[in-house]
Amino acid sequence: MTLSNQYQNMPKLLKVSEVADFTGTHERTVRRWIRDGRLSAVEHPSGLRVPRRSLWRFLGLDLALSA
Repeated sequence: MTLSNQYQNMPKLLKVSEVADFTGTHERTVRRWIRDGRLSAVEHPSGLRVPRRSLWRFLGLDLALSA
C-alpha cells in the first residue's frame, strides 16, 4: 500500500488511541505531543481528535504526499 493510499484510507479525524496505534506509542505519549504543541488536535464532543493531515506533518510525511 502506498503512502497516498494509506493516507486516503485513514479517517479525517483520528482518535488519540488510533494515533498511538499508528505510531507504535502509548496514548500518554500522543497526549504529551498534543499538550507540548508538537501535534495539532481539535476538541470533539467525544474527546480529542487529531486531523490526519496534522499527523502526516508531524511524521514528516506531508512532503511525500505532495511529491
